[in-house]
Amino acid sequence: MISLRRPTLDDSVAIARVQALSWQATYRGMVPDEFLDTIDVDAWAKRHRGTMSKDPENFASYVAEEDGKIVGWALGGPNRDQRMIYSAELFTIYLLPGYERRGIGRMLMNAMAKALMSFGFDSMVVWVLTDNKAAREFYEALGGVYVVRGVMDLDGTDVPVVSYGWRDLRALLMATV
Repeated sequence: MISLRRPTLDDSVAIARVQALSWQATYRGMVPDEFLDTIDVDAWAKRHRGTMSKDPENFASYVAEEDGKIVGWALGGPNRDQRMIYSAELFTIYLLPGYERRGIGRMLMNAMAKALMSFGFDSMVVWVLTDNKAAREFYEALGGVYVVRGVMDLDGTDVPVVSYGWRDLRALLMATV
């Protein structure tokens, strides 16, 4: 059975592992193999510990667990691009390979929508790799509407991205139940 909870500093290695394995399984062929093959889980865990130890206001983070094992993670907060009309941003949502299409992503999106609404946010945007068809279909199925194209700098390589938005987080919340 899957359960959600707020992460602790002790979860940073498991979160980094989820993110790294998800990147390596999902982004192969979309980002340089050299980047994927040299992901340093310990360095990512250190970065996550630093972010979590600051406990910034208006940031929401959840982990999904099955039998005590962290299998998913999501993080959201204030939109980093103030030029956009969306007040919040989903920064990350990752699942371990093999845990897709089990409703876990939907559970995490539901928790994020509730948390962000509780902080006073009313809309949300997410950026996704242009070639990540599965993620794009996931966001579209939850009512996300295409917003704009962009480019993400990944270790000196420009990777094309697109954004999806929800002008009303209540609609996202309804789509996740």
